Amino acid sequence: MKRSLNDWGCHNPRVIVRGFDRPEIWLGVETVHDNTQKKKALLDSIADVEKPGIVYVATRKHAEEIAATLNEAGIHAAFYHAGMKAKEREQTQESFMQNAIEVIVATNAFGMGIDKPDVRFVFHYDICDSIDAYYQEIGRAGRDGQQARALLFYNPKDVGLQQFLVGSGSIETDQVQRLQRVLKRATRPIDPETLSKKLDLPSGKLTQILHHLGKAGVVEITPTGEVLLKQKPQNEAEVAQEASQSQEAYQRYVHSRVEMMRSYAETTDCRRKYLLNYFGEEYQAPCNFCDNCEAGTTSNEQEQHIPFPLNSAVEHPKWGTGQIVRYEGDTLVVLFQSVGYKSLSRSVVGEKQLLKPAQRDA
Repeated sequence: MKRSLNDWGCHNPRVIVRGFDRPEIWLGVETVHDNTQKKKALLDSIADVEKPGIVYVATRKHAEEIAATLNEAGIHAAFYHAGMKAKEREQTQESFMQNAIEVIVATNAFGMGIDKPDVRFVFHYDICDSIDAYYQEIGRAGRDGQQARALLFYNPKDVGLQQFLVGSGSIETDQVQRLQRVLKRATRPIDPETLSKKLDLPSGKLTQILHHLGKAGVVEITPTGEVLLKQKPQNEAEVAQEASQSQEAYQRYVHSRVEMMRSYAETTDCRRKYLLNYFGEEYQAPCNFCDNCEAGTTSNEQEQHIPFPLNSAVEHPKWGTGQIVRYEGDTLVVLFQSVGYKSLSRSVVGEKQLLKPAQRDA
């Protein structure tokens, strides 16, 4: 970094590396059991909090419905999602930046490049698909250094919706083989729309298959977006099987990321500790600025013994190489390359010696 700054004429710069902690953001979760209860909880929370703020939702339909509900309650709100025309999105964003809108209700289409310092809250009406996405979105609050709030409205049933949104998409080997045969017969590159019609495949499914075949070096996407067969595979069935297995592994991974969000929502430990541990940072609870710390349910005891340091590489006899993500009581969480996140019992791991330090390449 210093070398790059020197190249730009900045000599002897002071380099500050900032961790993931955002101590000015209060963290909380409110558990609800149906949509009526959730809407009431959202309205009550927005009525009590300083504005402006952002409410994130999982679908375009929810964005429009919740914005309408807020307006009916006398809160000046607008929705924002990718289904809107570009000019409409631009106008809505500008109104929010100028404080003409108190609350913007948005899908994850909103946020990239947005730097509004005085956002006082980021609420999530629906659960995110990962801790990474959640932390990025709540990070849009309190950028002026003043206190802000991040609250998740958690209905355990919502996990199923998020699993469906991120997890639909298995690949059948027959689909892959049919695609290979069409490309093999083609005399020129084919555009994806034509391929989708020829194979009677939804565009999303076709994109998944092309992604895996591209990783295998079988297909190539031209600069104009067309598809061509890069090399004729020795064994079509084998390539198809590998693509299917690769997609299955990916599905296990994305499902495990949603499960980590469930774990965050249901933990009784310090939420800041949970998030920072997830990103590989050690943190000594309590933070005294999350709902669990305020309720006195968190543990402030030092870990007497942890078998593996946070962020260290380990090996499991079945799941292969992984990385220690966090500890909570008798549970340790490991991110495995093959199956995603797994929560393991520390006592069982120790008793059966299920994990060992990974061997580093010399």
